Amino acid sequence: MTASDGLEYWAGYGFSEELVKALFQGLRVGLYVVDHMGKILLVNPYAERLLDRPARQLIGVDPHDLLHRNADGSSIPREDCQILAAFSEGVYVRSEEAWFTRGSGGLVPVGVMAAPLPLGGGKHMGSVVLFYDLSRHKAVEHEQAAALAVLEKLTDRLSLMAETSIVLASTLKVDEALRRLSRLVVPRLADWAMIDLLGPSGDGVDRVAVVVKQGRDGVECKQWEGPLPAFPETSQAPMARVLRGGPAVLFGPEDLAERIDQEEGSVQRRPYEELGAHSVIVAPLRTPRRVLGALTLARYETSLVYDSADLSLIDDIASRAGLAVDNADMFEEQRRFASSTSHELRTPLAGLRIRLEEAVLYPADIDPHETIRKALAVTDRLETIVNDLLVSARLRAGGPVAYEPIDVGALVVKEVAAMVGGVPVHVDAGRDVNVLGNRIQLIRVIDNLLVNARRHADKRVEVTVGRVEGSVVVTVCDDGAGIAPQDREHVFERFVRLDEGRRREPGGSGLGLAISRDIVRAHSGTLTIENSLCGARFVLRLPLTDRRP
Repeated sequence: MTASDGLEYWAGYGFSEELVKALFQGLRVGLYVVDHMGKILLVNPYAERLLDRPARQLIGVDPHDLLHRNADGSSIPREDCQILAAFSEGVYVRSEEAWFTRGSGGLVPVGVMAAPLPLGGGKHMGSVVLFYDLSRHKAVEHEQAAALAVLEKLTDRLSLMAETSIVLASTLKVDEALRRLSRLVVPRLADWAMIDLLGPSGDGVDRVAVVVKQGRDGVECKQWEGPLPAFPETSQAPMARVLRGGPAVLFGPEDLAERIDQEEGSVQRRPYEELGAHSVIVAPLRTPRRVLGALTLARYETSLVYDSADLSLIDDIASRAGLAVDNADMFEEQRRFASSTSHELRTPLAGLRIRLEEAVLYPADIDPHETIRKALAVTDRLETIVNDLLVSARLRAGGPVAYEPIDVGALVVKEVAAMVGGVPVHVDAGRDVNVLGNRIQLIRVIDNLLVNARRHADKRVEVTVGRVEGSVVVTVCDDGAGIAPQDREHVFERFVRLDEGRRREPGGSGLGLAISRDIVRAHSGTLTIENSLCGARFVLRLPLTDRRP
């Protein structure tokens, strides 16, 4: 039946031409009309397109036999067909999901509304069936559900990041802040978590927090906290690589066992062995200047495996933790620095004031030239302290510095040759041991180490320069009294001088070694004191470069 046939047919039933045209052309759902014999009397163009059948294949056909199917494509018994009820029982029918065959094959999911339709002035009863494409609605619903899931996940992550910032800012006690962070991410992101911090010298590791999921909470396992053996420089263990400045890493079930085996020593492997893990992420606690530690999160086999989105999130959390640790360290250092600076400046000023007051009160008993000479000595010391403070401040501010290839061996030989008098220094320097660095700053480090060694040596200072596994290593050894293990980190703090140092150089600023370590760290190196059979042994390590001066 053509559109014009439909107009004439329906005009006989009293339907206006405008209404029939609307049904044929304007309705954005499929429509077919069934006559009193149960045959399709009329279809609209939208139904033809949706069913992929021209009107001539539909008119005069039983719609149940041609179209109505189960979801698997099987036929529906007539007595079980809901759509037929509108025709056979004269009732309104609505189906949220039905299936119609298409002319090109396959099925199309449709939503159906069917109602009885009086025909022939009420002498006959047919039905009208409206149907719409559910696949489009399902696609929209799926897209909306997917978008909602993404939005919910993003909201959860933003909420977690906000909570992370709050937790890290809640205390300036580093260990407590990191324990609170561990309890936040367990069990929301992990079944267990641990946080390790590098020691002040950059080699030893201190495990400050281990939290394990227990029910809906995270429980601290303090028995696993404490110092750990240092990783060898050649270690390929995941944490060792992260602590050396590598990126965050993710391990799934397929490669986790091999990675765990790379952890040197039973102490490092213990959490993996006793708690188990199916998926692990290790992320660095870093600042723009340095790596401070590592955050390790693990999930059991019963939890979802970590993916790249989790890696990005956890890396961000670890970076925030690194900044929080750095801020807390700087706050504590500034507090100690303010106290030490006031003491270091107040002591010589007090002595200077006493001498000047004596000169004013007892001019006949005081030699003015001697008073002025001693006053100048005090001002020289104060000037040294102030200059060193300025150098230290600039280093910690991290401003731009020009780097160039430098042969460290040649630099050490030149600085030793420039020394006059005092304890002799023996040098064994390799050739082409080059680093990228600032020449003036590295000269200051070398000079500080040499002056310090000669000050404490009895008869001899030995210096070696060579290559060790990708690093330039400079050792400066003296044959003096040495430094006790418990004091080896303290000597790198600002204004810290051991009793022996005060006795041998009472006028020193107490900033030389602190400045030296700051310079070395700015060059991505380390400066430590290591065991020695006699005296003190300072070891400087800097990254080797293949560029030549």
